[in-house]
Amino acid sequence: MKLLPALPLLLMTSSAWAGVELKTDIKYTDGTSHSVIDFDDGEFDKREYERKSRWESETLLDLGLTPDENWQWSARLGYNLRRTLDRKRNYREDDSLKKDKTRTEWRQYPFVGVGLRRDWDSALGGYGWSLHLSHDRYLDVAYKATELADDAKPVAGRGEGFQTKISLQAEYGTPLYSLYLLPRLSFKHEQFSAWTDTAQQDSEKAEQELQYEAQLWISWITPVPGWELSTGPTWQLEQKADRHPGDPWEWEDEEQWIGTLRLEYESPAPGFELELQAEHWLNGADSRNMRYGLELSYEF
Repeated sequence: MKLLPALPLLLMTSSAWAGVELKTDIKYTDGTSHSVIDFDDGEFDKREYERKSRWESETLLDLGLTPDENWQWSARLGYNLRRTLDRKRNYREDDSLKKDKTRTEWRQYPFVGVGLRRDWDSALGGYGWSLHLSHDRYLDVAYKATELADDAKPVAGRGEGFQTKISLQAEYGTPLYSLYLLPRLSFKHEQFSAWTDTAQQDSEKAEQELQYEAQLWISWITPVPGWELSTGPTWQLEQKADRHPGDPWEWEDEEQWIGTLRLEYESPAPGFELELQAEHWLNGADSRNMRYGLELSYEF
């Protein structure tokens, strides 16, 4: 990783310079509410209400280098910001408020990494095959909480982490003009280190997640120049784990299906792209959750 700060200079002085892409991805997740009644010795104790909504933005500067016509390396510089409104309230039997632990949680970090892309014209009856790999190092992960309700606890701390991603995708034609099948396989490994919550003088667990996805979408090249509409299902398996330092990882798995609708625009003059996306969780613990995304990118 010590070579990463020098990589942008190498890219900019290379004869195989492939250009720059600046991308901003904004996502909003509207979580469903959960209400559970607890009993103590058969008697009503409390009703717990929970709901989370989340904004997340990521800005990425991708500096590309193409040593030959098929392989493209890149240096990745970016910043991620996540804001979560965590509503958590306890009610008495008469539905009056007992405790309010609602707070707004923040997580933010700069990151630096490397990427690799490999393209094929055709293979296995399809075309437009593309392999993407990336590894990002989270340099300084900062945690905090604001807008604390009466019974909510503050948060303050710092940690680090990383993310590795790999994906393989292609396009297949159909008998219908302007309709295409888009298969995609992907894998992501993300990990955050254990950190100390200085506001509570408590140790927070390290976390990691392995995510496997398989997609089969159908895409329609619309009659309007530059616009493309895609939809289809995504199968997703998430394996999540946490641990205190020195303890073994404790794993749990969650399998789910997600329905997606995506609208893309690519300007006739190369450079600007826009993507709008809506996702709906069809089953699992996040059933009925909705996530909306806006992605803007410009190549120059």
